[in-house]
Amino acid sequence: MSELEAVAQVLDYYGDQGASDIHFTSDRGGFFVKDKQTRQIPSLPLPGDRLLGALATQVVEGGMDVLRTKGQAGASFDRGGKYRGRLAIRKEQGGLSGTIRIISRHIPSTADLALPGKVVNLIGRPSGLVLLVGQTGSGKSTTIAAMVNLVNEKQETGIYTLESPIEYLYPPGKSLVIQREVGVHVASFAEGIEDAKRSHPRIIVVGEILNTATARSALLAAASGHLVVSTMHAGTAAEAVDSFTSMFTPEEQGLVRTQLAQTLLGVVAQKLIPRQEGGMALAQEIAFNTPAFAELLRGTGNRSNDTKYIQQLLLSPAGADDGMVAMEESLARLVKEGQITLASAEANARDRSALREKLVALQVPLEHA
Repeated sequence: MSELEAVAQVLDYYGDQGASDIHFTSDRGGFFVKDKQTRQIPSLPLPGDRLLGALATQVVEGGMDVLRTKGQAGASFDRGGKYRGRLAIRKEQGGLSGTIRIISRHIPSTADLALPGKVVNLIGRPSGLVLLVGQTGSGKSTTIAAMVNLVNEKQETGIYTLESPIEYLYPPGKSLVIQREVGVHVASFAEGIEDAKRSHPRIIVVGEILNTATARSALLAAASGHLVVSTMHAGTAAEAVDSFTSMFTPEEQGLVRTQLAQTLLGVVAQKLIPRQEGGMALAQEIAFNTPAFAELLRGTGNRSNDTKYIQQLLLSPAGADDGMVAMEESLARLVKEGQITLASAEANARDRSALREKLVALQVPLEHA
């Protein structure tokens, strides 16, 4: 058995067990992550240093030279098995270590994920910006893939994705899907977005907005008639707006907020929380760009107040009437349904008093929750 065949074997086995990630080390064996708990792999098919050496030399673009100069690298891993992988490999004290995010070849449907209809409907809009935000491992890429594949299966249109690296592979459908990997097929997200606009797709998927150039290109693409769907690392919708605008200079931020008010369609903040019965429950904060939300997007010039006002809108009856859902509301419903414990909900809530209010409104007996 070759080293890469051994890696594929480990991915297939632990993918079937519901694991999300595999860790390989040069000197401490392997580990798997399931339900956000990291556990030791009893035995690997081959020593960890051999597996890592093969990944570094045969999978990473530029091989060991990249690791020697940069200290870390990322790549897609695909040996044709049940699962693909998103590889991150780096130099560290023990030699090399690597993490592979396990990616199923099967793209879950929006029904499988129980995504709210109003969230799914965002993918049907003709143009604008949709942001999926949350921590690493919160299911953002899976939510986007489910929504985009729904279009791929049902509509004759153009879809253009930019990822680093490519995660889900879209199967043949009614749409023309072009998937490009940043660092392999194109130098940067910003350059890829500019090329995408020349290809005239309806949907442009941008793997992640991390810098000003990508934020600017995504905003301009949304304003020019494309539906841009992307991710950011942020805990709430309000934090996502603040993080996006903060990528620009103070002189630009007023204009950027105005552009967001004109182009942003919605922000969905996600958390994956261990269920009481095993597996993960999805909590979502959902904000739509209603006239009231757009007014808050334009801002007051006080970042702290702007963030606070957006959070207040999401928690208000007016926000609920517009279909918005605060994270505290989503957590409270998961507690009421018995999916998660009160302790888990409190650990994931930004506003514990608001969470308690939502629980009381749902008639959840707090002393027994």
